[in-house]
Amino acid sequence: MDYIKLGKIPPNSKGELSNPEQLVENLQSLIGQKFPLTGKPRTDGSNFRKMITNHLLSKYIPKEAVEYEIVPPKQKGVPSFLREYIDTYLVTSGVNYNLQVWNRNPNGASVQVNLKNGETLLASDVRFVLGKINEDEIIESIVIMTPEYIENRFGKFGKPTVKQQLIISNKKREEIINKHGMIVADTDISVDLLDTENSMVVGDVSIKDEPEKVLPIETIHQQITKKLLGEKLDISLSTKQRGQQLERMVAYQLGYKKLQGGLEGGYPDIRNQMLEIKVQDSPTIDLGRYSPQFEEEINEDFTTRTIRYLIALTDALNGKIDGVVLCPGDELGKHFTYVAEKSFKCQRSIPMNFFEEYKGQVVYNPN
Repeated sequence: MDYIKLGKIPPNSKGELSNPEQLVENLQSLIGQKFPLTGKPRTDGSNFRKMITNHLLSKYIPKEAVEYEIVPPKQKGVPSFLREYIDTYLVTSGVNYNLQVWNRNPNGASVQVNLKNGETLLASDVRFVLGKINEDEIIESIVIMTPEYIENRFGKFGKPTVKQQLIISNKKREEIINKHGMIVADTDISVDLLDTENSMVVGDVSIKDEPEKVLPIETIHQQITKKLLGEKLDISLSTKQRGQQLERMVAYQLGYKKLQGGLEGGYPDIRNQMLEIKVQDSPTIDLGRYSPQFEEEINEDFTTRTIRYLIALTDALNGKIDGVVLCPGDELGKHFTYVAEKSFKCQRSIPMNFFEEYKGQVVYNPN
């Protein structure tokens, strides 16, 4: 049986994945086994992944998904061992081990695989299997860790300096358009920052002014979504100009009067409401310098995760707005997929003595 080939197919559901206790038990017999090193990191890494894949699937094969969608283009950043949703790494010598994860934020909510049953496999769901090989080329220990555990114990992964993008898959886009929109309320904003008394902007303020309070997402939705649906953006304009056209429409519906010269960019677009405006007429949306995938402070009250996003799903042929997404940045990756304009890696240093603590053992998120 070709376990490597089977390993490239995702499970039918998350419930099919081996639980932590099963992973520990099934990998235990690898401790003490010989693992010849070639001295070529990529070859050794590939050989270890194949060993883990063959070993686990020889003991238990999760039921395979019949219909699924791998969202990132060319499967960039998606684990090769999909059946158990595992990434493997070899640890050899040195004072610290530099864990490198390519083309995804390891602990970020970002859809990697859409399953037929409606479940999604996120970047933060991946299990990391790290094998410590000693100087005699023997597997000394195996440590299984989740991204959340790694960040809580060793600190956050480093943020790459590349422009970020967001993919809304055709399936998800159709689902949203059929419902005329996707609205997710503010969750992590202090109640003191929400203006629950007004339905529109009050006073002589500019879209670029720092906010004292912002309208709740539900209020923004009630004020603008129905008015935007069916409106057309000018397809003769560039993507940036169409974004500015949409920004002007949204600002007008919210009650802003000071718009002249106020559309020069900046993050977020309508800063007075901490609202970023995007147009989607192709699968990929450019997010630019800031992305909710990596949390950054925007001011003392808001981060990239609490900034609100309004995305108009438009028809590329005529510019008609068919659907509206309105949600906090933190929710984007739970429904859509983050990618980047070029390959990148997120890194985290782990002290070598951490692995030496568990010599002769297989452990999962050890205390």
